[in-house]
Amino acid sequence: MGCVEAFSPAGITSFFEPYELSPAGRRLPTSLRMAARGGGFTIRTGTTTCVTAHTANKSSVEVIVDGRRRNDFSTTETVAELMLRRADRKFKVKIEHEITVPVGAGYGASAAGALSAALAMNELLRLDMTFDELGVLAHRAEVGCRTGLGTVGPLMVGGCIIQREGGPPGLCRIDRIPLKPHYRIVTGCYGPIPTRNVLGSRAVFSRIGKEGRRAMRSILERPSLENLLQASEDFASRIGFMTERVARSISAAKREGAVGATQNMLGEAFHAVVEESEAGGVVKALMKVSRDMRIFSSRIDFEGARLL
Repeated sequence: MGCVEAFSPAGITSFFEPYELSPAGRRLPTSLRMAARGGGFTIRTGTTTCVTAHTANKSSVEVIVDGRRRNDFSTTETVAELMLRRADRKFKVKIEHEITVPVGAGYGASAAGALSAALAMNELLRLDMTFDELGVLAHRAEVGCRTGLGTVGPLMVGGCIIQREGGPPGLCRIDRIPLKPHYRIVTGCYGPIPTRNVLGSRAVFSRIGKEGRRAMRSILERPSLENLLQASEDFASRIGFMTERVARSISAAKREGAVGATQNMLGEAFHAVVEESEAGGVVKALMKVSRDMRIFSSRIDFEGARLL
């Protein structure tokens, strides 16, 4: 079979509130009960995925990331295995990701990989699944592998996201703040924060949940871009993961004219929203802050994940 390609934008989470779905959610499988409310952005920089498959005596999945075989992309492997259960034959599947954002630093790379792989596999293997059905499998893989709690839904929608209710596609409630297309996201990354470490701690869950609820209330009282960014920055400073160099970078971006800036959830990274005419100046200012930071800018993606 030839290659089928799909693309998913990267997803930057600005704030979130983890919680367990209830009472209706009690009917869900355990792997789907954990969810998150929150907000953030999808950007045109993201993950392009090519999937090829051949019939075989036993189904198998191989994941290639930026030209190298990887055994640590469990979210992609899991969604592929879930989809292979629906096929009427056995297949040897090769999934090739081209990822243009840092991995493990709050850019939604795991969710983007799983969702784009699901889209491409559905087309290639003729599984005839709907967009929401594919999203449910990608969400299930993400939550089960502890690489996130609710990034898949926003990646399917695109834009400046307010996720009022969490859970898998079909159950979650996603809203957006309308934006003109001329804004850019300028973002810088120092390194990852292992999501599994955070999602596995009840004490951290409790603290993040309290501050996430506070941020959501503030944003819904005045759902503007400026207020989302300010509430998210307040959230980030209160939950205790912001390093000194991330704080310096956020301050530098705001001094240079950014609408607002905050930390990526979860990563030692940050994102600023800027007018397109101001993007170059913000990038130059950030380059003076640290040589250890990877900086790039991107337009906001308003289309969501799609076949190519």
